Amino acid sequence: MKFLPAAKSNRWLIWMAVYCVCLWLLFILHRFVMMAHTLDVILLLRFALFSIVVSGIVNALGWLGARLLWLITTTGIIIGSVIMLSYTYREMSGWEDLAGFLAFFFFTCGGFALGLLAEAIRLLVKQWPKA
Repeated sequence: MKFLPAAKSNRWLIWMAVYCVCLWLLFILHRFVMMAHTLDVILLLRFALFSIVVSGIVNALGWLGARLLWLITTTGIIIGSVIMLSYTYREMSGWEDLAGFLAFFFFTCGGFALGLLAEAIRLLVKQWPKA
């Protein structure tokens, strides 16, 4: 994971901003481009707020040194977004947007939980007494 900045590096702020914009554009692509809903400023702001929160949590933990958590959570976000975008073209009688967002949220939370577990295991192994 040499591509990630070191813990407590100021480069994490740049990563957080780019991460946030990418998530926001992903939601805009899904809702307003692929699903062809009318543009709604309030929804744009809600997507921006959600992107800021998710990006802030993931990158703040990366800033604290939980790089494995960052990697696994980002993998969950990527898988969730692929599934969310794939639900766009299924005929679900108008439930595509909700099912897609729930799939995205499920994989994001799952990636976060697996990342926390991986970080806990890494810390336990690191502090295990040498025999």
